[in-house]
Amino acid sequence: MHAQTLIEEVRRLIAIPSDQDCTAIQNYLQERLPFLPWQRQYVDKIVEGQPQFNLYAVFPERPLIINTHVDTVPALGMPAPFTPKVVNGRVYGRGAVDTKGLIAALVVALDTFYRQHQEIPVSIAFTVDEENTSAIGSEMFAQLLTPDHFVLVLEPTGGRIGIRQAGSLEFKWHARGKPQHAALFHRAVHPIRLLVELLHRAETALERPINVLLFQGGWEHYATPREAHLLAEVLVRPGERWETLEETLLTLTHQPPFASHVQYQRVDSENPLDFGHHFATEALSRAYEQALGVPPVFDTVPSWTDAANFVKAGASCVIFGFGDLVRAHSDEEYITVEELTLTAQVLYNLLSILSQSPQRTSTGRKPARR
Repeated sequence: MHAQTLIEEVRRLIAIPSDQDCTAIQNYLQERLPFLPWQRQYVDKIVEGQPQFNLYAVFPERPLIINTHVDTVPALGMPAPFTPKVVNGRVYGRGAVDTKGLIAALVVALDTFYRQHQEIPVSIAFTVDEENTSAIGSEMFAQLLTPDHFVLVLEPTGGRIGIRQAGSLEFKWHARGKPQHAALFHRAVHPIRLLVELLHRAETALERPINVLLFQGGWEHYATPREAHLLAEVLVRPGERWETLEETLLTLTHQPPFASHVQYQRVDSENPLDFGHHFATEALSRAYEQALGVPPVFDTVPSWTDAANFVKAGASCVIFGFGDLVRAHSDEEYITVEELTLTAQVLYNLLSILSQSPQRTSTGRKPARR
């Protein structure tokens, strides 16, 4: 697997916009890997008149499924987001690290392995809508899963093997006041100042920073604002539960001076997940060590992934991919050629391991052929 092949593949993928409609990229992947018996699973979403669909090739005798999402966030200020460029060993473009670079590594590994062995010893699923808050793609694909399945979710983990996923609590605060002359703001109920103070107290009480996703309030008139809104997320660490964190937030909200002026609303919540060690983790670890010559590092993935929906269906999950998550969604998103190469090598070795040993179900049984 040559680096130039990987570069060309990720460039093609980046050049196919999938921040809204994923039809074109799914069609490309279906045509790019014609040796897999693809099926389409239409989801309850239409974009620009196009029904959105998951693309998958799942075999009963191949219970390990490699999955990733094909959609990306919008440009978000990134110049020429769908015109990839290569500079100093980095491939820039929207989705380069999240997750089109990982898709490119998977595509090249699959294509190379098939050309050499005329088989693909793994199931594959490309899902939609992970970046658009609903995650309806993985939610619907999870309906096809059973406790006998393993899912390797490709996400940028910095090359660490994600055996846990942090939880999160997303919430809103809405503060209201009565406009007064701005020169005497300190004598008014000031919604923005209330939320700033409440945010500070919450971070102190929870002993962690709170991620502010949206803060709205104020106007150009020389008067204190009538209202302010804050959308935020707090990380739920392994061993914690979001319900406990929410109780702290509610207690603070109900204390003076916030009680009469601030309302709390939960938007979304997810407790931490511990995937444990299982067949897929073991196979991926062996593939990693064979490819890189060193044992992998196991870690907790700090962000929500589609694995959450798969676990609800009873499947066993693991998360992996080279690339730094901090670059994702940024206006300078990139993946390095080295990260592309390392991901492809590990995935190729994983295919080799799976082709040489019988696959097991999550219950330890060898899957029956149907």
